[in-house]
Amino acid sequence: MKLYLLCDESGLCERWSSGLSAIEPTILSEFVSDSEYNTIIFITDTMIAPLSDAVIKNLFLHRVMVFSMTPDFSKAQNFLQLGAMGYGNAMMHESHLHSAYQALEEGKVWLHPDFITLMISQIRDQKSSKEKSLAVLDVLSHREREVALMLGDGATHQEIADTLDITVRTVKAHASAIYQKLSLKDRLALSLLLHS
Repeated sequence: MKLYLLCDESGLCERWSSGLSAIEPTILSEFVSDSEYNTIIFITDTMIAPLSDAVIKNLFLHRVMVFSMTPDFSKAQNFLQLGAMGYGNAMMHESHLHSAYQALEEGKVWLHPDFITLMISQIRDQKSSKEKSLAVLDVLSHREREVALMLGDGATHQEIADTLDITVRTVKAHASAIYQKLSLKDRLALSLLLHS
């Protein structure tokens, strides 16, 4: 899948390109609205701001990862609502760049773990119909249900392992089984299911 890099910060695109050299990204100076739709675009938020609504709509038909020099949770929410598949710090480590690319290539969303925790907390704080949410968990075993509820409330794998006196590996196995049985992709989807 083709990767395009768009940024207006001096040297930033070169830094990304160097870190992602195995993928052979293409650096663009501006978004071209007739780009192939089977592409991933890494773009800074400052490059999006001056675009017209029509161009922004066209931009988010692609798999877009938005970067900011000053990441902010509310900005992340806005870009995700527009259709972004990821949001992160423009200066994040090379390993995170690869992780983000891989997630978008697989059609998944990529966010920094701190943002995921904030989103789960925000979802948890909203009023929900607990009985309806819990009925969905009837397909799970007793232990999977315990793990699912803790994952949905934002607990880490280590916290769940410590609370239930099991290994992190066992927690991950339960999490995989939960996502499969409930046809979910990840813990964010689980939290949305439990708290919507």
